Amino acid sequence: MLVLLLGLGLGVLAVAWSPMHREQMLMDSLRRIPPKMRMEWMFEKGWKTEDGGLRKEADSGLRLLSKWGRGPAAEVTGRDTLVVLILGSEVALLSFAEPDSPRVLSEIQFPSLTAQSYLEDSLLYTSSNVDLEVWNVSDPTQPVKRGQLLGQVGDFWIRDTFLFYIRRDTFHVLSIANPADIYELGSCIESGSATTGSGNTVVVCQSGGFAFVDVSNPASPYEVSTYSCGLALSATARGNLVCASYDENAYPYPTRFITLDISTAGSPRLLGRLNDLGGFDIFLDGPLAFVSGGGEGSYPMPLQILSIADSAHPAFIDSCRTTNRYPYGIWESANLNRALVADEYDGLAIVDVSNLSDPVLKTWVLKTGPATDVSIDGQRCYVACGNGLRVLDVSDPTQPTCISGLDSAFDYVFCDAVAARDSFAFIGWAPDPSFRTVSVADPLKPEVVAGCSLLSWPEAMVLRDSFVYCAEHYKFQVVNIARPREPVVVGTCGLPEYSYDLGLRDTLAFVANGPALEVVSVMRPATPSVVGTWSGHTYGLDFRDTVVFAVGQQVLNTISVANPAAPYLLDSLPLSFITHDVVVVDSVAYVCGWQLQTVNIANPRDLKVIGAPFAVPSQCAHRIIYVPPFLYVACTDGGVSIYETLQTGVSELPSSTSPSRKWLEPTVTTGRVRFLFDRELAGCGSVSVYDAGGARMPTPINDHDSRSGEIDLSNAPDGVYVLRFKTDRGSYSAKVVKTTRR
Repeated sequence: MLVLLLGLGLGVLAVAWSPMHREQMLMDSLRRIPPKMRMEWMFEKGWKTEDGGLRKEADSGLRLLSKWGRGPAAEVTGRDTLVVLILGSEVALLSFAEPDSPRVLSEIQFPSLTAQSYLEDSLLYTSSNVDLEVWNVSDPTQPVKRGQLLGQVGDFWIRDTFLFYIRRDTFHVLSIANPADIYELGSCIESGSATTGSGNTVVVCQSGGFAFVDVSNPASPYEVSTYSCGLALSATARGNLVCASYDENAYPYPTRFITLDISTAGSPRLLGRLNDLGGFDIFLDGPLAFVSGGGEGSYPMPLQILSIADSAHPAFIDSCRTTNRYPYGIWESANLNRALVADEYDGLAIVDVSNLSDPVLKTWVLKTGPATDVSIDGQRCYVACGNGLRVLDVSDPTQPTCISGLDSAFDYVFCDAVAARDSFAFIGWAPDPSFRTVSVADPLKPEVVAGCSLLSWPEAMVLRDSFVYCAEHYKFQVVNIARPREPVVVGTCGLPEYSYDLGLRDTLAFVANGPALEVVSVMRPATPSVVGTWSGHTYGLDFRDTVVFAVGQQVLNTISVANPAAPYLLDSLPLSFITHDVVVVDSVAYVCGWQLQTVNIANPRDLKVIGAPFAVPSQCAHRIIYVPPFLYVACTDGGVSIYETLQTGVSELPSSTSPSRKWLEPTVTTGRVRFLFDRELAGCGSVSVYDAGGARMPTPINDHDSRSGEIDLSNAPDGVYVLRFKTDRGSYSAKVVKTTRR
């Protein structure tokens, strides 16, 4: 795999890749950067990052109802038997009274990806892409929010009543003496991430080494020195000692562990160095340093235990591999004899360190990974994650709760697609068998009961009747699940490229196949065949009647498939962010990707943006579905979010009575709509006209008498309009289509 490593001096190959490939390259690169530092690394390297401000719901047309925010594990800290774990866009508080059987006490949801947490006495400080929040956790089962500072805050360090962090080349000093009134005291120019400190010195990690900022006067911080090396990964300070880790700038980019003397902060002095050791986080306990692991490639180094009794000669004691992915944060408790490692998709690893020369991995808890697909069946939400399946209880949509899951450690599992019905869920899985049947008769104990082999794992699936239709890389396959415990592949046809999404209408399947939209006939499931192609980047899709709505290179396209053999473009609407998926609800399309956007699609030939984009809890939303009355969004590293739609579109409401005769004509109009109320409906009190975006129209109404009138739409643009009437007997509504006669 070609990977762009940020800050390592690698050139970028001039390959004409699609935005999806470039995005994957970016995400692969970011895996090499600790989550708490990513915002600043992206800014420093010129990658566009959002300001992180909270969107106004009225501007976006959406309201975040609730979320289940578990994503990759990033940071861990603790005090006594209380442990705080960052997971995607939430923070979990756990009791380690029984070290190898921890218990989740509560989960705090945040509006965006969380970056760093500090536990100071009874206060928990947590930063995210959109704010810094302060919570009182004196009762960890009932945390209470005490304060908030809006704006991006990544890594930070706290000393006494001061908090230090960097945003966009500016070093900030905050007063946190009163959590309800956080304010800025001072600032200076500085890049990187304020990761640690000691006394009056804050240590900053940068792409070319470490910087040291004097904060003896919090109102006037200033840089006093730098230490040049490679890509700084982590640092922890204690007294005059800094233990740090970095990657060299030269191939093969080895990782180093160093000790620095900062007794004179203006002249940091190298004490010792260990080659081929180091990692993303360092925790100091007496004469010991616990390092979370790092290293180049897809097989990061394990947890390391180092002796710093002689800081000029640090020594390796032993190591323990906790994951095949990335181990980011680490915390250790001598009282518990356990080291805890935040292991990206494998959750929180618990390592017995009672014998320092033989650390032993005991178990993992709170495993999860990127949310890539969702399927709703009744009161359960099934989530395809980076390392398996999660089952959520959404009987109360304001409080989705994880009740069970399936996963596999050290197996590089990919689960990108899921479809569920009744007692079974069907998931795409890698490695083989890549199609699996999961019994969810007992949702608390999901169990894989069958499987069959496909060419590769499905990226998208649609369940209909006795078949599951699977879009894969270079293949479209049909699986017969009439007997769910004996799934059988019954039909296959080739596709030219990677698949991303799939939709099914009658006997046609629409496949988002990267460079093109492929139309596949499934009239005979045993012999599916491509019958039409539209050449244009397509990564997510939905449809209405004979129009496919497809997202491509930061664009929403409408494609006519009235003739499946000859699809053609109707309109294109450029969007300001990378797009992944789209769902159509009445006359509105909801597009998801690095943001959420509502689009008026009343006229597929004239698409219009409605309101402002809405920020998603993670950098990227991968899948969006509509199950009335909510939108469910798989937010990749941010878990699953549930949204309510606001007044972005107007649906035709049912009448409060059923008129005995036709009272509105015609349904399709070229300019004027005549309405008629008989005695049964009584007189007309008021008439209002709304466009498909929900805006009230200043349309002239010509009254003939108390029972009839005419609405003039001749100056209104073509599209769908909703007419609402209030009468003595109740309210009525109807939908009309205005079209220009040609």
